[in-house]
Amino acid sequence: MKLVQSRFGLLAATVVAAIGLVHASGAVAAEDESIAATTERTEKEVTRGYLANEVVGIKPQAGLVVFNNTAGDSDSRAAMGLIVEMDAVNTFYKGNKRLKHWYVGPSTGLLFSHLGNPSSNFFGTDPSGRQSVQGGSNFLIVPMNLKVGYLWPDSNLRFSMRAGGNFTYRSVANAMNFGNKTSNGTDSVWRMYPNIGADIEVGRLVIRPDLTLTPEDELFSGTIGYNFALG
Repeated sequence: MKLVQSRFGLLAATVVAAIGLVHASGAVAAEDESIAATTERTEKEVTRGYLANEVVGIKPQAGLVVFNNTAGDSDSRAAMGLIVEMDAVNTFYKGNKRLKHWYVGPSTGLLFSHLGNPSSNFFGTDPSGRQSVQGGSNFLIVPMNLKVGYLWPDSNLRFSMRAGGNFTYRSVANAMNFGNKTSNGTDSVWRMYPNIGADIEVGRLVIRPDLTLTPEDELFSGTIGYNFALG
């Protein structure tokens, strides 16, 4: 229970810290009123690629994963990948004034982490102890989520929640303690686990905390990315 609270605490703390950063930096500001007086073509040029016009988002990510190994020790490793998302509202209901601030659509992609040995450093290299079969251990997450978000009016700030499942791959099963008899042995294993996450997007910046719920120890991932928004 303490571990679950700890992982949920990481998720909540990331969201609160991100919102505080946005508030403190004054990143959210109303658009200049003069835009309303320009032509439709000029307005599209000014706002192209921003959240209000996003149809497809291609979002490179970098961050970390936090997990427990089968010895019960908490560990963290660097992670990187790519997230791809589509806004069904802008795709099928563009121009609908009642829905213009809402975002609903699928979120998927790939996140990779080299785990290495249990005694390896943050990048999964330079183990302090004797090398084991886990020395070449790798980990993948393929999110299969539904994302629902809200774009604050006259701003480039969007807050979203995600839920669904994370399809995971461990090249060495016992490198991470996910339980359910899948953490025994050194064979590779694919498993789907439910997850919950959030996206805090400020213009092109994306902050993405996520919690994967396994039968044993939860997995936390936190990444920061850049949004190549297409619309």
